[in-house]
Amino acid sequence: TRKLKKKKNDSEDKRPRTAFTAEQLQRLKAEFQASRYITEQRRQALAHELNLNESQIKIWFQNKRAKIKKASGLKNGLAMQLMAQGLYNHSTTTVQEDNGN
Repeated sequence: TRKLKKKKNDSEDKRPRTAFTAEQLQRLKAEFQASRYITEQRRQALAHELNLNESQIKIWFQNKRAKIKKASGLKNGLAMQLMAQGLYNHSTTTVQEDNGN
């Protein structure tokens, strides 16, 4: 049997889900294309430009990265990114034991 969680008091409720406008999404996607990791300065400026708070922008970027990672089905996204850029070519080789022959 599943136990139902008791609802917390109103002051502890989560904030409502943000419904981004088409313009906000367009700007967020453009920023993401430029860099998958937004700097604090850029986040502050973008929050001001789009009339959002910084945490909304931070979470949007986190969710976008997670969505891409999940869609690609890759376990190590950083390694795959680096391989795609030719910066990572880690390979494993088997070593045969020398039995003294």
